[in-house]
Amino acid sequence: LKPSRAPRLRPVGPAAMGQASSIKETFHGSSSPRRLVSAAPSRSRPMERASLRATFRLRCAERITPSEVSKDCPVKLVVFDFDETLTLATFMTGNCEYADDEEKDIARVINFESPWVEGSRIQKLQNMLASIKDGEDGRHRTLTVLTNNGKGVQAVINMLKIAGMDKYFSAVWTMPWRQYMPNGAYKDQSGQWKLFDPPSDKVRNHKADVLSHVTKSPEAWFPQIGSEAAFKDLATLSMGNIVLVDDQRANFQSQFGASVLRYCKVARYDADLYYDMRMVKNMGGIGAHHDADYDTLKRFVEDPWMCKETMHVRCQERDFHDFQKHPPVKLVVFDFDETLTMATFMPRSKAITTKVGWNPAEAEFKDWSQEDLVKYNFESPWVDGSRVEKLRALFEEIAQDKALAILTQNKSGVVAVLNLLRLANLLEHFSVIWCMSAPQGDCDGAFFENGRWSLFRSPCNEVQQHKADILTHVAAQPLRWLPQLSSDTKLAAKLSDLRLEHMVLVDDERANFRNDSSISAAKVLRYCKVSRYDETCRDCGLLDQMGGLGAHSDTDYEELRNFLRQPWEYPYPTREEGSPSMKKKTTSNVSFSRDGQAESGGTRIELHRVEDSPEHEKAPRQRIGF
Repeated sequence: LKPSRAPRLRPVGPAAMGQASSIKETFHGSSSPRRLVSAAPSRSRPMERASLRATFRLRCAERITPSEVSKDCPVKLVVFDFDETLTLATFMTGNCEYADDEEKDIARVINFESPWVEGSRIQKLQNMLASIKDGEDGRHRTLTVLTNNGKGVQAVINMLKIAGMDKYFSAVWTMPWRQYMPNGAYKDQSGQWKLFDPPSDKVRNHKADVLSHVTKSPEAWFPQIGSEAAFKDLATLSMGNIVLVDDQRANFQSQFGASVLRYCKVARYDADLYYDMRMVKNMGGIGAHHDADYDTLKRFVEDPWMCKETMHVRCQERDFHDFQKHPPVKLVVFDFDETLTMATFMPRSKAITTKVGWNPAEAEFKDWSQEDLVKYNFESPWVDGSRVEKLRALFEEIAQDKALAILTQNKSGVVAVLNLLRLANLLEHFSVIWCMSAPQGDCDGAFFENGRWSLFRSPCNEVQQHKADILTHVAAQPLRWLPQLSSDTKLAAKLSDLRLEHMVLVDDERANFRNDSSISAAKVLRYCKVSRYDETCRDCGLLDQMGGLGAHSDTDYEELRNFLRQPWEYPYPTREEGSPSMKKKTTSNVSFSRDGQAESGGTRIELHRVEDSPEHEKAPRQRIGF
């Protein structure tokens, strides 16, 4: 970059690659020189939390049963993702170089410093990395970066140097393998970075597979082995000796069978205000919202066997007008696929999609029995007792003073969903089922009245096809979504004066809680996020993107009960109690105007943010041999 030219910072990494249709946010400017006095960011949303139940915290876990993980298997290697793990969101100049200190200061703040906590996040990261590398337990550990950053290894090293963090790492590896650029770098005895090519071209393009290869051929990934005594311990590695720190859940389990046995999942989130940029989606970052992240990770590396893998629901209440008045929950809306089911299996019989009351005994294809349909869709092999019975008890308790509904995108339609729930005897307490994927003109809803289910056409096709928009419309016109309201006095009493804040959405898809592509920017104000995971299940092989309320822990049911009773005890992490307007503190030297001008004194910067790509489609749900 020439000194007279303003830098163009672009996000890179998996979220930025190949997104031709992405929404961009642009900040323009010139470059009159001015040194930023401090890299400390402003706090755009100060926090004074009444409860610590719901924060964007990282989660560390050791998988439950692997034989090679024990107290006698210490952590030797800690591998960090870069984008949205070390950074909050990655922005880089076009040539990945920074001409002067002003550019470096701005890049440092925007990539690493958090506007949601006090103090310097960079300093906290440095302290954490130093403590992990040379632990209080007397162990020395090696730290590396494994990244999908599309700008390459040198760009990542440059950014680490800007943040003063490159000194803690011994190697940086990029993936997938690229033929015409180095795919790795290691630090030699003098502290200089040397580019090299690790054997990533010989490994499947998944982090779990890469780390598995590292355990088999550590000398190919660490050229320092053999010449530096500090790396002698890496000559013998197992997967149990490695911790992967990443914001992408899918990176912990490969579809080819490789598993990361010890991992730390960094929280992801969407930010309404990130240094006054409008919506910035799919952000992350260790310690972005809570300082406890640093100590949690450090303690996990020292004693990973104390953090056995658990998969719990997460409940949250967003800010809305008069949230201090604590309005009650009146309507609980459940997703179906991977929320009520753990993974949805549908018979081949077309009759399940058209005939209310369908039974597998009368199906033309005898591929499923009723027992198997209930077992594979709803019962969990990972907890004691019947999950179906626990769900039934939960629904019965909720229905005492609240209404229950289902809002699904299942492509088989509303009748198929109704039939599966009926086979599991889970329909009794629901009032209505809405399906978002019904063909134009077909019935996309079913409601319960006078002891029977009836099909109807909901206003779904009149509303943008997003759950947040649909629930907003339900609140505005409940009679069109629940036809029985005019005659069912008990249901009408439960849903009197229904507003959006009276609803809770229980879903495994984080994207369903807000729609940033709509003009109204619809949001679900109260929601429960069901955990997702990849797991080998019964005779189905590895299934990706599984879910299911209570699939791994009975505490899910109690957590949801507590949330429905007192959702205000689970505030969104950026809430400042008593101040719904969220006034921003202006303590940073970096400011951004509404029209997209980023300025520090006379220095202006044009920024681009490319939105993350949607999650991959779920793998087919089928039994092996059927």
